Amino acid sequence: MKTGVSSTKSLPKQATIQMLSALIACSQSSTESKSEQVQYYQLQQHVSYFSADYKNHRNKIHAKLTLLNLVTSLLTLLLLAIYWGSYYEIQDNMKELKMLVVIGDENTIDGIPSAFGNAMKEVLQRPQSKASGDWHIFKESEFKQLAEDHDNTIRGEIIRRVHHQLYWAAIYVKPNASYNYHQALVNGDTKYNASDNTVAVYYETGRDSTIIGLYVLPQIQKIEKLWFNKLPVLTARIVDITIQSKAQKLVLTQPLLFTVFDGAPYSQYILNAPLQIGIIQLIMVSFFQFNFFASPHQKVAQSPVKRAHYVVYRYISSLLSFCFFSLIFGLVSLAYQADFTSTFGKSGFLVYWGITFLTMCAVGFANEIMALLIIPIYPPLLGYWLVFWVIINVAPSYNAMSLTNNFYRYGYATPMYNGYEATKVIFFDLYKGNLGRNIGILIAWIVVLSMAFPFALTRFNTLSNNRAATIEPKECSSGTNSEEMKQEGR
Repeated sequence: MKTGVSSTKSLPKQATIQMLSALIACSQSSTESKSEQVQYYQLQQHVSYFSADYKNHRNKIHAKLTLLNLVTSLLTLLLLAIYWGSYYEIQDNMKELKMLVVIGDENTIDGIPSAFGNAMKEVLQRPQSKASGDWHIFKESEFKQLAEDHDNTIRGEIIRRVHHQLYWAAIYVKPNASYNYHQALVNGDTKYNASDNTVAVYYETGRDSTIIGLYVLPQIQKIEKLWFNKLPVLTARIVDITIQSKAQKLVLTQPLLFTVFDGAPYSQYILNAPLQIGIIQLIMVSFFQFNFFASPHQKVAQSPVKRAHYVVYRYISSLLSFCFFSLIFGLVSLAYQADFTSTFGKSGFLVYWGITFLTMCAVGFANEIMALLIIPIYPPLLGYWLVFWVIINVAPSYNAMSLTNNFYRYGYATPMYNGYEATKVIFFDLYKGNLGRNIGILIAWIVVLSMAFPFALTRFNTLSNNRAATIEPKECSSGTNSEEMKQEGR
């Protein structure tokens, strides 16, 4: 004990004061946090959560939980409203679906009126029909010039316009359908197929199986029902003869239905996987790769590699990951016997891989940049970014733009919409005229995000380093001061 006192007294007065000052400063810097921790653990061990002694802590916790619930509720409301809104008033917007109608049955021949053609025009003028679609009606004589401009027959031009996605569907009342039906009755022609020779409908399910199945075909069926209800009157106008023979009765009793031609049938149900949930999984996989590769990225960042080389490393490593993941998507579809040869033959798989790679790069770099921006600020927001990015892409992609609010026209510029449209061309041999635009938009996303990537990465490193510096515990050890005091004491 005496030795300790004597050694203390042997130190110069200035060194002693310096040591005490350092200890006091260290103590003051941590007094508040230590006292709170001690109080918390003491309370945790000895009091109930509902105790009056725990009131201050309880109030702070409740206030924090209330704030977090309010913020997350508002964010959730915003995200769900965007998706729900894409289906709002779709029924009222059915009138925006563009439909083509060509009426070839337009002339009176030998006193036989064009009853089928006239009935179709009358049906389409009804309010319920106008509410079912935007019907663009042409007489065959008017439509003939349009067909000749493209060196097509009437039927060929109708199919071309549906294939080029100018219309969702087309109704074609065959030329002289009423007169031909009358002649079949007169002659008792049992080989005559009334349905095949009266009204034909053309569409392409592959353009969007959901929209065709849920919205387009039901509208066509409404028109068919309205037209069919007029048949007793129509046949009375056409049939001005006495039906006597069995053959005539067979012709008369034939059902008169619309004949349907699907230019791009949705016959591969396995395609529901890559075309529906698969597109969403593309976004999610590109998001999760950021966390999976965090460890090697951190090791490279902590090494003495040049900053510019680190940025290049991060960019190329992400590109390689997206290339590999997009290949996996294609191989899984190939393993389950999806047919890639419909449009580009044996090269279809490579085209699909390329489109998937571009789509994944576009959504993946957006995910990575947002992760770099959000994590240093408030990491829990990253999950909401993922949900937002999925919804903002999905909402306009799985609905016909003409059926949604004008707000959702932004979808024409989203990566998912353009990747989705390009992928359908590969599987269903749809119109290729928009393929260049789809690929161009995807490349534009990649270029812009690639330019932003180095700045986001630099900002991430700066914020992370600043945050690490602020939370790094101060050295409260008196080792350095003691060494200085010893030297002064000498």
